[in-house]
This record gives sequence, structure tokens and C-alpha cells, in this order.
Amino acid sequence: MVRLSRRIHFNAGRSLWRADRSAEENRALYGEETPHGYGHNYDLEVAVQGEIDPQSSMIINLTDLDRVLKEEVDAPLDHRNLNRDVPGFPLPPTAENLASWIWRRVSARIVREGWPCRLAFLRLRLTPDFAVEIDGIEGA
Repeated sequence: MVRLSRRIHFNAGRSLWRADRSAEENRALYGEETPHGYGHNYDLEVAVQGEIDPQSSMIINLTDLDRVLKEEVDAPLDHRNLNRDVPGFPLPPTAENLASWIWRRVSARIVREGWPCRLAFLRLRLTPDFAVEIDGIEGA
């Protein structure tokens, strides 16, 4: 098995505050954040794993993987507010929820396309010292 990884960057805003909680409860859960939220410059790394195809000498064409990342991650998320602009996004938009949402979309797309590989790893970095990782075939 071989792993191939790709990185993309996107920017998005979010607020972790929940409307069904008081300001005190929200501060206890999420710190000093305000209901207005803030943005992040996200760094996403994904890795796919599979056998090298004897015809192409690849496990996946990078052009295809780039297209999936553009359509499934960048297009719906870049320069969007995760609370308001992404239909069906799980709230609150924690790093864990965002990483799981991305995993499900990219993994499902790889399966739909019928490529002989699988999503094996995802790292979503929000700041230089904070990232969420999903590793393994079980995923999110």
C-alpha cells in the first residue's frame, strides 16, 4: 500500500456559540468568544491509500484528487460563514465537526468515483499549534 497526500488552504468564519445556551454557558464551553465569531485560515492535508495501478503507475491521478478537494471542500467552505452559508453543516462548527464533515464528503466522493484507493488520513490545522486529525479506514 502507498499513501499519497495533498494540502489545500481555505478561509472560513465561524461562531461556536449555541443559541440554545446562555451567554454564561457558552463562555464556560467556548471561552471568551462572542456570538459574532471569527475566522481561520485553515490548512487541510488529506492522504489517500491504495495499490499502485500497473497501467498508470499511480494510486490516483493528482488532477482527480485536486478536483475532489476543490469541489467537496474549497467550493462550499472558502470565504464562507460555517454557521450561515453551508447548508446542513453540523453546529457548532468545532474543529472536530469540520474535520468529520470534510472526511465524510471526500471519502464518499472517492467511493462514488470508483477509484481503487481510500481516504486514509486527514489533518485540519486551525493555528500553528492546533490541529485535528482523523486516521484510519474507519474515519469519522
